Amino acid sequence: MTKETIHAMKGEEVAYRYIGKQYLQVITPIQDKNNDKSDVRGLIIAMVSLQNCNEMSEYLYDQRDNLVGIFFIITLIFSVLVALLIRNNFRRMQNELDIIAAGHQEEGLGQENFREFYNLSSSFNKIINRYKELENTRQEFVSNVSHELKTPITSMKILADSLLMQPDVPVELYEEFMNDIVHEIDRENQIITDLLTLVKMDKTQADLNITSVKINDLLEVLLKRISPIAEKRGIKIRLETMREVVAEVDEVKLSLACNNLIENAVKYNHDDGKVDVSLNADHKFFYIRVKDTGCGIPEDCQEQIFERFYRVDKARSRETGGTGLGLAITRNVVLMHKGSIRVHSKEGEGATFIIRIPLNYIS
Repeated sequence: MTKETIHAMKGEEVAYRYIGKQYLQVITPIQDKNNDKSDVRGLIIAMVSLQNCNEMSEYLYDQRDNLVGIFFIITLIFSVLVALLIRNNFRRMQNELDIIAAGHQEEGLGQENFREFYNLSSSFNKIINRYKELENTRQEFVSNVSHELKTPITSMKILADSLLMQPDVPVELYEEFMNDIVHEIDRENQIITDLLTLVKMDKTQADLNITSVKINDLLEVLLKRISPIAEKRGIKIRLETMREVVAEVDEVKLSLACNNLIENAVKYNHDDGKVDVSLNADHKFFYIRVKDTGCGIPEDCQEQIFERFYRVDKARSRETGGTGLGLAITRNVVLMHKGSIRVHSKEGEGATFIIRIPLNYIS
């Protein structure tokens, strides 16, 4: 009697026993469930041949090996196709970049199917569009510079030719024309000075000479300097300081920026108008606000006023001696200090410029 049979006689439900590799013996007891105590009345012993199962197992193992081989071949073919597709995409993208590099900036990269290539081509297109914008800005800047520099020269040539064409020029007329020529020379010099200032600011921010400056004193000095100009037209300038403000700034460059704003508030103001300059600060920033009662800035022009040589009213700007570079210089100075500048204005109701600069310079 085998041990499986002994276990079955004790009441175990099912017992298995392999006989070699070809047969499986199953032993289960026959129990009487009518009594409280289950008695084993007999055993059922069944024997099953494993030959078909073994053959099926061997067959499945063979099929597994075949499937693994087929899967490997399919994977290899798929990898080669994907690699060829990626290579073609790279080659097409390279050809398009070569065309753009040859000077055809109007061309862009085509949209790709793969997400990675799509993102890459989109990034390249953004760079190309940004380059186009910079190139357009550069061309417009060169055009504006040429025009602004040519205007005073043209005026001087007309004045000089007028003097040369008249044989007997009265001294009074000669002096008037010479004063006009000197005025145009000063204007040309101012344009060149402002251009050089912008070029220096565009080169690097390392030129900042950062020191601790009392902003209250800086604004008081600027207002004393501009007040005589304002008094000639009856314009009242008022400085309001909410608190003592000491900040880490480049005093010379910040003075230039604030001076441009206050001078513009006086230049483009009405006679007997007002200019209010205020200073405030919190725990992180200080704020300078310049408000005037002038003619204001049209809403559709407010985004362009910080561009170089942009003028809301070109005729009026030339009458006041503006070069169209003051606000561009002011914005550059503010940005060099990691600050921001905003304008609020309605046409006919004056304008308000607000500068926000960190109290502690951020390198």
